[in-house]
Amino acid sequence: MKKYLSLFLFASVLFACSTNGDKVSKDFMEVYYKEGISKEQAEKTLDYFYPRWKNKDGETPRKSVQLSKNGDTINFKMVSNMEVMDKMEDDIFYTTGNELSENLFSAAPVNVVLADKYFKTIRTYTFKKSDKPAFGKRLTAGNIEVYVKDSFSEEEGASMASFLSREIHPAGIISFQIGKNENGTVVVSMVANRAKADALPDSQFQSMAKQISEEQLGGVPLIFHLTNDTFSPFKTFTYKMD
Repeated sequence: MKKYLSLFLFASVLFACSTNGDKVSKDFMEVYYKEGISKEQAEKTLDYFYPRWKNKDGETPRKSVQLSKNGDTINFKMVSNMEVMDKMEDDIFYTTGNELSENLFSAAPVNVVLADKYFKTIRTYTFKKSDKPAFGKRLTAGNIEVYVKDSFSEEEGASMASFLSREIHPAGIISFQIGKNENGTVVVSMVANRAKADALPDSQFQSMAKQISEEQLGGVPLIFHLTNDTFSPFKTFTYKMD
């Protein structure tokens, strides 16, 4: 997903020497991995982050990550621009550890470590298991990712992802979340660029809400949010079958 992870777009630049471990890389991104981390895990990390950190317009600055293991715990260390990171709430980093644990490392604890360009530790956010995943279980189809939570199953999430992939055919990753609010109403959230969304007619998103409800959810009442990368809404639509 994009989710909190995309907030690390500025975590950047450089340095590599043999003491950093073996490396897999693609274009602007490099993932070093040390003893206890397999090449397959490093490649999975690369594949997960590459489309999220790639600038759609212009060149992307280098992104450097190092994976290591201490007992059962994964250390996810990234070269970081601290002027950016210092403005973020600590909860973002703890939530990121849970997201990485769930989506990349088979529920193993993941510490998020901010580092300088030599991979020298600046700050560590030690893993704290969330009572409930912040975004839910991630399911994908093509360039669509759907996070399911509350009473929704993985099968329903996979079906939703396949449906949205067929309907939208996005060139880049688009993130959705499906769950329920405190009243039991289904809530579907879609990460969107606010400026671009504001330039489109509301009827386009109202139609999307209607289509999702009628073709995937049996016509149930639906709240449809447009959100930022942390699934915080900036525009809301509702749908009820006539």
